[in-house]
Amino acid sequence: MTVVEKYITELDLVRQNPKLLDNYRFDKDAIDSKHFDRLRLNIAIYNDLKQTDYEIVKYLFAEEKEWRKYGKDGDIDNLYFCAFILTLFNSPEIVWLFLEAKNIDFDSGIGFDGEYLVSAGVKETYQYLKTADNPMKTELLKYIGEAEYSCIYSHVDIDDWKEMKKSYFRCYKSPIQDELYFLYSTNERELFLTKLPEWIKQDRAWTEEELGLYRTYAKYADDKVSEIEAYKLTLKKNDKDFLTDIYNRQLAELYVETGENNKALEILESVIKGTDNRNIIRDCIEQLCRIIIRTNSSSDEIAKNSYHIIKVQHKKYRNFSPMVDGLIKDVTEIMKEEKITAHNSSLPKAARTWWQRLLGS
Repeated sequence: MTVVEKYITELDLVRQNPKLLDNYRFDKDAIDSKHFDRLRLNIAIYNDLKQTDYEIVKYLFAEEKEWRKYGKDGDIDNLYFCAFILTLFNSPEIVWLFLEAKNIDFDSGIGFDGEYLVSAGVKETYQYLKTADNPMKTELLKYIGEAEYSCIYSHVDIDDWKEMKKSYFRCYKSPIQDELYFLYSTNERELFLTKLPEWIKQDRAWTEEELGLYRTYAKYADDKVSEIEAYKLTLKKNDKDFLTDIYNRQLAELYVETGENNKALEILESVIKGTDNRNIIRDCIEQLCRIIIRTNSSSDEIAKNSYHIIKVQHKKYRNFSPMVDGLIKDVTEIMKEEKITAHNSSLPKAARTWWQRLLGS
C-alpha cells in the first residue's frame, strides 16, 4: 500500500463516520496542532475526490484557518492547499470562508490569493452575491469590484490561476513524482529517513534548488554531519559571491554545535576579515561567543583567539544587538575566569548575566 493509499483508507473511515473529524480539530492549547493530519486527509481527497467530501473539506479549512491565527508550527502551504481543494467544488458560498482567511492578519492579506474569492467563477460568484445576505458583503465587493463588469479578475485570469495552482500542488497528486519531497512535506519522518541516504547519493549536477533541498532535508533529519556536508557542497558549487559569507557563517555555526571549534574559528575569522557588512560580522561574533561559552575556559587557545577577535570588533563597532552584546558580557566574565557554571549555561543566553549577578558569581 502506498502512502497516498493509506491516506485514502483513513479518509474512507471519516466518510463512513463524520464524527471522526473531531480527531482533526485544532486546539490552540494542545502540543499537537493536527496540522499534518489535516494535510494528509486533504491529499486523500485530492486523489479520490467525491462531491460528498465538500463538508469534510470545509471543516478542515475552518480548522486550518484557526491554526493560522495562532502561529503554531507548520507550513502555511497547508492552508493554501486546503483552500485549493475547496475550489474544486465550485461553490460560490465558500467565498465568506476565503474572505475570513484573507483577513486573519497582514501576512494573510498579502499571501492568501485574492483569486480565491471568485474561484467558483466570476459570473457564478456575482450571481450568488445578488441574493446573498452576509455582513461582509460590502467589504467583499469593495475588494473584487461592485459588479461583474468591474471585477478586478477576468475569466481568463481565474482559469490561468487555477492552472497555476494545479501545477503548484502537483507534488500531492498520484503518481507522486518526487517521493522524498512528498514524505518531507507530509512529515512522514520515519519513511523519509530511510530514503534520504539514497537521495543524497544520486548522481546529479546539484542545481541551486537541489542544494537548497539538501540543506533543508539534512536539517529536518536532524543530522549535523549531513548538514555540514550540504553546506560544504553548497560552497563548492556556489557562484553567487554575495551568499558565500552567509553559507560560511552557517557552516561555522554547525561546527560550533558539533564541537569542531577550530574549524569554526578558522571560517569565522576569514569571514570577518573579508567583509565590512556589520550584520554578517555581528552573526560571526555571536558564534565566536558561543565557542567561548561552550569551552568555558579562559586558558583554551581557541577561546583566547576567539576573544581577541571579539574585542577588536567590539572596539570598532561598540554595539551589535542586545542579544550579542549580552553574550559579549558573558564571555568577558569567562575570560576573566569568572566561569559560568554548568547549571547557568543551560539558561537562555540573555538571562545569564542577570542570573550570575543574582548568585553573586
